[in-house]
Amino acid sequence: MSRIIRIDENHVAGNLHEGGVKKLVTATRRPVLGELGNKVLRNASQDLVGKGAEKGAVLKNTNPTLKNIKPRVDTRWRKAVDGVAPAAVVPKKPITRSETIKSTADPKASANVEPVKVHVQLNKGNEVKHVTLKRREDSQLSMRALAKQNRKVQQKSAPSSSASSSDENETISTTTKKPERLDTHSQKLLESIENIDVNDGWNPMLVSEYVNDIYNYLNQLESRPGYALRENFLEGHKEISHKMRTILIDWINEVHHQFKLDIDTYHMTVSLIDRYLQKVKTVPKKKLQLVGVTAMFIASKYEELFPPEIHDFVFITDDTYQKHQILEMEKEMVRALDFNLGKPLPTHFLRRFSKAAKASDVNHVLAKYLIELASVDYTTAHYKPSEIAAAALYISLYLFPLSSEDGNNSSGLIWTKTLEHYTHYNVRGLSPIVQRLANVIKSVPKMMEKKLKSPWLKYSSSKFQCISTHPKLKGEEIKALIVN
Repeated sequence: MSRIIRIDENHVAGNLHEGGVKKLVTATRRPVLGELGNKVLRNASQDLVGKGAEKGAVLKNTNPTLKNIKPRVDTRWRKAVDGVAPAAVVPKKPITRSETIKSTADPKASANVEPVKVHVQLNKGNEVKHVTLKRREDSQLSMRALAKQNRKVQQKSAPSSSASSSDENETISTTTKKPERLDTHSQKLLESIENIDVNDGWNPMLVSEYVNDIYNYLNQLESRPGYALRENFLEGHKEISHKMRTILIDWINEVHHQFKLDIDTYHMTVSLIDRYLQKVKTVPKKKLQLVGVTAMFIASKYEELFPPEIHDFVFITDDTYQKHQILEMEKEMVRALDFNLGKPLPTHFLRRFSKAAKASDVNHVLAKYLIELASVDYTTAHYKPSEIAAAALYISLYLFPLSSEDGNNSSGLIWTKTLEHYTHYNVRGLSPIVQRLANVIKSVPKMMEKKLKSPWLKYSSSKFQCISTHPKLKGEEIKALIVN
């Protein structure tokens, strides 16, 4: 590029005093590199023809400044000079790396280059595969990988070289054993258990090959000491009581709904508040709301694509706390939690469990409502997120059974073998949690009398199918769950 720029400047400088008259050089649009290079070569070639140079003269010998200059854009056509059409230019095949290596090793073999065909024969029930290794594919391999591959081919083809010497086609017949595929958790399913990930292979976002291992890891993670909550974890606090905690969570639910945040943001906020209160026993009463606002501030930055500004959280507290106080509390909370923020949430497990149950929209919405009710109630805070999600789904399936006509529940059971497999809970293990959650549903009218009605108001809208006002939540079926 620098060479072309110098040529253009010399050309302009030579034309400044052309014919003894000084000319002004006007600024014009600079051509692209391809046009500029072709123009330079075209002008130089015309000068060479005008001087009567012999055919085949080298262009760079006429003008030393044009040394090693080539056009950036190959137009693949040339104009006829003196009525003589130029000879057709035959494009050359690019030489690949494998061809150069083969030509240096064996000069005779470079004359006839043919693709190597490897036929994999049937061996003890393995599938038959026909693989053709082209030279274009070979060129993408590195030198070391290509040499290693050639050594393997030579070792395998050595015993059969005498038998195939009379063949005209230069092919290599080898017998390879198909590598065994590692069995994953999804493949070790019983006959009575449905593989719910069998149709998800086309979507890379669903990671069907690892999804069961991921949820096994989440089950282990929720039981670790840094994430698990103890029963009555507020014992030891001098100023904070479980009633104050219930009021705070209900207010957090209302703020979350006003800000239109994701449901995972709300549950992560509740998790951060409870874990911090379990860790720090010296939180004063006047800073409890600051803990809740800061927890939502952290969860918003963790979960939301566009989290609210910190001034929004200052405004929502009616300027009770300032910006610097929220930032200082943020530092204190992440230090107290040892930066362990990604605790598994009930909604993470509920999405998986609803898929395993082939739940309808009503089942899923009702289970979400029950999970939010459980987050406000202090007596259910110490349960694992997977236990809360499984119990909420069980109650929703009990109140709204899946119809066998749609093929969702052909056996007529509420908790099938497939659900036991993917949730890791059976009906007997879920019974205490189901009874506790049914008591929470029954106590909703009392909570509303105490102005703790944020989840109920949220799920009474048509967006959530008015599920909180459904008559089944006040009927005999809920009482049957409490007795059982």
